[in-house]
Amino acid sequence: MTITLDLKPEIEARLKARAEAAGLSRAQFVTRELEAIASTAPAQLPEAPADGSEQWDNELDEWLDSFAQHPVLSDEALRRENWYPDR
Repeated sequence: MTITLDLKPEIEARLKARAEAAGLSRAQFVTRELEAIASTAPAQLPEAPADGSEQWDNELDEWLDSFAQHPVLSDEALRRENWYPDR
């Protein structure tokens, strides 16, 4: 695969310096770093099991509950005249 990146000059200079320090070409250095990133497993949603069990639903609910809860806006707050009270 070929990818073209538009990098800021300071980022390009840092990549070039790190590649030279590692004794690699820029392409080799970037390829090595991307392979390292791709080989690590990111934190992600649990995968749904093929048997359709409720375990995945429970894990998904736990994951969703881990986010901060915000109050729901009232209907009054959503009225247009309340968005701009000075008008």
